[in-house]
Amino acid sequence: MIRVDIGPRLVRTARKLGPRVTAEAETRLCQVAEHFGDPHLHSGLGLRKLGRVSYEARIWLDWRIVFILDGDRLIAYDIMNHNQIRIWLKNRGRG
Repeated sequence: MIRVDIGPRLVRTARKLGPRVTAEAETRLCQVAEHFGDPHLHSGLGLRKLGRVSYEARIWLDWRIVFILDGDRLIAYDIMNHNQIRIWLKNRGRG
């Protein structure tokens, strides 16, 4: 099991998106913490690597949680849609 820290951006975004998305995000965060690093178990989560230290996990068809790997923990950075992730990666240099 990997430690997952919740970033303040994710909290703010979840509040804006409402209780349904927030509840699904909480479920997904627990699942990622439990299954990260085991590709057979996390394939159903829609967890995939975005860059050197960044990952995404599917919440809903349109929404993803973006994670940043920091040593032995994941930081749940924000909830974004596909276009926001593309722009974020471009600005980070595919980090």
